[in-house]
Amino acid sequence: MKTNAKITIGQKPDQIPLTSAQATRLASLAKVDGEKLTGLTVADINSKYKWEIDPALLFFQKVCGKVVKRNPLTDELSPVPFATVHVEDTDCNLIGYFPAESPWSWFFPTGCHKETLSKVITDECGNFCVYIPRFEIDWILRWRKLRVCYPVIFERPRLRDILDKLEQEPPRIRWPFPQPDPGPLLRNGGLSLGYLKQFAGEKNIEKLCILQSSMQLGDSTDEVNQVLDTVAFARPVPPPLQVEMRQLCDQKNIVEMALKMDISDSIVRNFDHRYFIGPFNRCHDIYLPEWQSITDVPDITFKVTQDVDGDGDEEVIYSEGFFDIRWNDTNIPDVVLEASQIALESIDCNPLAELPCGTPEIVLAGKMPLHNEPGSVPPYIDNGYSKRVNRPHPNGLSTQVIAANLASATSPLAGYFPLYGCNQYDGAKYYRLRYVHTPENSITPLAKKTFDVHSWNLYRWVGHLEVTLVTGDSNGWYQILDPADGWMPANLLLNWPSYLYTDGLYEIEMELANSSKAVIHTTSSVKVRIDNSRPQPRITGLRWTKTGEANWLDVSLNCPVIQRPKNTAIDIQVDYESSADNLRSMKFWGQGCGTGGQLQLVSSVDTVDWWHRNAADNYEAKTATYRLASSMLPGAYGFHLSAHSSAFNPVKSEGLATDWYVNLGPIWSNAELRVSVVDV
Repeated sequence: MKTNAKITIGQKPDQIPLTSAQATRLASLAKVDGEKLTGLTVADINSKYKWEIDPALLFFQKVCGKVVKRNPLTDELSPVPFATVHVEDTDCNLIGYFPAESPWSWFFPTGCHKETLSKVITDECGNFCVYIPRFEIDWILRWRKLRVCYPVIFERPRLRDILDKLEQEPPRIRWPFPQPDPGPLLRNGGLSLGYLKQFAGEKNIEKLCILQSSMQLGDSTDEVNQVLDTVAFARPVPPPLQVEMRQLCDQKNIVEMALKMDISDSIVRNFDHRYFIGPFNRCHDIYLPEWQSITDVPDITFKVTQDVDGDGDEEVIYSEGFFDIRWNDTNIPDVVLEASQIALESIDCNPLAELPCGTPEIVLAGKMPLHNEPGSVPPYIDNGYSKRVNRPHPNGLSTQVIAANLASATSPLAGYFPLYGCNQYDGAKYYRLRYVHTPENSITPLAKKTFDVHSWNLYRWVGHLEVTLVTGDSNGWYQILDPADGWMPANLLLNWPSYLYTDGLYEIEMELANSSKAVIHTTSSVKVRIDNSRPQPRITGLRWTKTGEANWLDVSLNCPVIQRPKNTAIDIQVDYESSADNLRSMKFWGQGCGTGGQLQLVSSVDTVDWWHRNAADNYEAKTATYRLASSMLPGAYGFHLSAHSSAFNPVKSEGLATDWYVNLGPIWSNAELRVSVVDV
């Protein structure tokens, strides 16, 4: 790859000299001599050609984003700190693959030319912002506008695209049984959860269902929009190439492949079926050949590097950045670049001020205080339970507004989160954390133990990325670091994978030792309740009757079929229940594929919406009744139940922003019932 050696990190965007390719593009748009522009900065051009070039071409578009790494076990995304994001001017030759039976298309790069436009370093939370010359974006948009359907086929489908498309027409895949529907946000009643999970993955779709079912008036839609704007396919999906074509490629049979593609040998020579980009939206307005060569496709791409092995040289952690951004969007959403597994991720982005380290103590779990402030301030924590997160609703409905500053919750913690604290003490060189565990539903504490040995990386930026691995010895002792050294996150005592530990109450203390690892001080203990278990939602009964009649007919839950009289309205009752050690809430809804409207809830709202009323409210059973109008067609109908635990991860910044008076529900389970309605 050719790079521009004149670019330095942090350089003002209007002070970066134009490359020859940039100069050619700007000259073509502005109708000036390109040779005169090469090597000039935008500031120079703006001054020298002020009334010859449209000033709008010399503006900049700010594009922000985040570099993340996916945890292969939990599927959570962690920030990648202090990585270099390279913004690249890219021209590629592509072979497009448009299989007739698929709604998607794929591209195979056969040669790309790249020039680096700018570089920026991500912060400790993986965030970055770059400035793209406006004329670069205009060049891409104009190139696509002049070619039939190219604005479409170079768009990676987002989840909202899938939803919009399925709202207009039924999915191409026909299921042999009806599927349930996730609620009003997914507007088409016939849309199945199973179908969507093929594109965005189970966790994204379940998260979307939970978000739409738990939102209240005035809630922010940022998190919903973030999910909807993610790339629809959770992982790259290989194109449906015929076995014969893959074999020809492996055999490097260029002549035969060129004949089948109807593309010249010289282009097909660089074709590799394993190196693909996609899937993408495809054009349906015109006939497309199955294979098509596309030359000199312009785009602005990203490459990310990071010094992952500490040798002073940065390794590539993200490079497949083709068509990451829809340049024609009015408001360009933040781009998320998912780095490879070799990337170094951050434990936590901790924006808190310095901890008040007057004496050694364990201070925070994630971002939540483990000590209550004196006086009349409502407590953060009591007997290990958070008192502010997921507070009970006395009326049993999720919509109840709880008085400000009321701390009445009994919510445990869950997930992977850090413990922060102060370990500076005269003569202390080492520390370790020990705990007494009382299992859930027990009152008998077990013997005191030392935490298992865990390891984590700390970072600092000193003109380049420096990394230190923190790990304990066989007895759980960790070296005490000097706060002046600037390692981040600061004051980290333990990165605790609580899901590897048994649920229950943990009374945690910190021991400080001298250079011989003899204990010289022990802190007072803090209490933390852990519950990583999932709720158990169940649909337990199904029956129906003609509307207005009382003779309910039971229906088996094994492949249920309701045989309704034709042109007759019927009522459907569903029994359901949920239980958990710490059950927060339940949501239930029913939808279907009928064109005469949606299933109508005829029972009261409290039959489909429930929120725990007190700490002992860990089981609830409900019966909901829906009406199927006579105008609604026979077909697939479904019922969906979601149950939330009150346990939460204290790393979430939402809690910090609201001083922990917030509803957080990262642990949930779903139950589904699929019902076929046939006319007899």
